[in-house]
Amino acid sequence: MKEKPARKRARRHEWQYSRELQRIREIEKLIRHRHGSMIPDPVGTDDVDTCLAYLRAVALTPRTQDLVSWSQKWAPWVDQITLQTIAAAGTGRRWMIKADAVARLLSVTMADRTKLGLRTIGACDMSIEDRKKQAKASKRERDRNRQEQKRRAEGREDRASYEATSLTRLKPWEAAGMSRAAWYRTQRETGLSRIEINGNGDTLVSEPDLPPTPPRIQAGQSRAAGLVRGLGHHAPAGFQGAAPHGSDDARDEDAA
Repeated sequence: MKEKPARKRARRHEWQYSRELQRIREIEKLIRHRHGSMIPDPVGTDDVDTCLAYLRAVALTPRTQDLVSWSQKWAPWVDQITLQTIAAAGTGRRWMIKADAVARLLSVTMADRTKLGLRTIGACDMSIEDRKKQAKASKRERDRNRQEQKRRAEGREDRASYEATSLTRLKPWEAAGMSRAAWYRTQRETGLSRIEINGNGDTLVSEPDLPPTPPRIQAGQSRAAGLVRGLGHHAPAGFQGAAPHGSDDARDEDAA
């Protein structure tokens, strides 16, 4: 027990995603889908370039598994001279080839890409612009189906059933021999809009027979009408007869 390692696998937070390594795994998935456990030996056939294309794709994916060690499992029939020639093509590369380029190298179609769930390999029969449009349309369709299932689970009526029994489709005013607006008025399906009028603070334009309103009441009326806020019981200057408020006004009054 003392010699047993603390853990055999790295913790999840210590993993580091590599897009290059993901492409290698997808190339291996493509090999399993087409050929099984390994790339078949093309000796005596016309598929030599097709079989060696997998090795070229791995060689053009830098910072991953060594091509020599990789070919020992997936293509053990390759001779060392051919293997070194293919490996030299990827020497010194910093970035792997584009997704559509490796798709053309391996003849990956859009059907293969969708079936195998490939992400780092494109499609030789569809451009990236067309793939984006197709992905957007597929997502829109999935969202529409999800919302439809949600409405059905809530017990809502579908659009076709609602429109089949709607008044717009049935048009009962035509059977009654009247216009649509007249039919709605007779059925009282629509009503007048409610209008609320706030009369606080509304007074007549002139009241010659009434005595002048005290300043306290004037302040309350103006506050109720929304003209002033936070003035307490003191009326605005306009209701107080413009009494002097500052030192300058006091000096002008003394001078007068």
